Amino acid sequence: MLYFNLRFLTLLSLLLSFDAYAQRYRNGVTELGLFFGASNYSGDIAPEIVWAESHPAIGLMYKYHHSKFFSSRYQFTYASISGSDQNFSANAYRNISFESNIYELGYNLEFNFKPFGINANQHEENKTTFVFAGFNMFMFNPVRRLPSGDKLELRDIGTEGQNVNNKRQYALIQPSLTLGLGYKFNVKRRTVIGLEIGFRKTFTDYLDDTKDAYPDYNSIKTYQGGSAADLSQPQTVNNNPAIDGKTMRGDKHLKDWYFITGLTIS
Repeated sequence: MLYFNLRFLTLLSLLLSFDAYAQRYRNGVTELGLFFGASNYSGDIAPEIVWAESHPAIGLMYKYHHSKFFSSRYQFTYASISGSDQNFSANAYRNISFESNIYELGYNLEFNFKPFGINANQHEENKTTFVFAGFNMFMFNPVRRLPSGDKLELRDIGTEGQNVNNKRQYALIQPSLTLGLGYKFNVKRRTVIGLEIGFRKTFTDYLDDTKDAYPDYNSIKTYQGGSAADLSQPQTVNNNPAIDGKTMRGDKHLKDWYFITGLTIS
């Protein structure tokens, strides 16, 4: 009986010490936080980044630390992008512009260059540079703002002749890949503040509703009306002549990008 009690007490002490170690080890294994920043885009309407076209972005994130070097991050982000040919003298005649909200749900794997974040009670680095990569599903819907302030959904209009030529409409829910870089540091061991920038490579050329060739202006006008025709060839709004159908409107060989940069607090 005494032998059994000694074994039981030994096992119990081992379990208690393991539990104490596990609690100490797992302290700080997860993060819940917010993101505040700005978003922008690069594509047919913005061959270069235009900082004036940056817009607010916000998000929620949950992070699970697999180790001191690797973390999984799940995030929902709201952002917005826009572009205008008037920002570039070479494209001003074309007169295309757009705006779009983006709703993004994504997963990223982070890698810390220094041990960080798995255990607030251990002697770890309190700051580190990190990189991250992952994938997202996002929803967008490009619109054109009229002088009256009203917005028209460009996909429904079919500005490249989709409704006239029975061309397939582009999907408003798309995947993207993320590549990013950041820097983060601890504040009193429980709070983490980070600065980061993440580039989203998309697989669509229609973030800006511009990809291929001009449609025939008169065909759009006949079947959809003058307003739709003017949106397909916006230079006509400035009393410029219609451009021949099948003339290059956008570069279909390059996909659009958007990027989000900002501050995280978790």
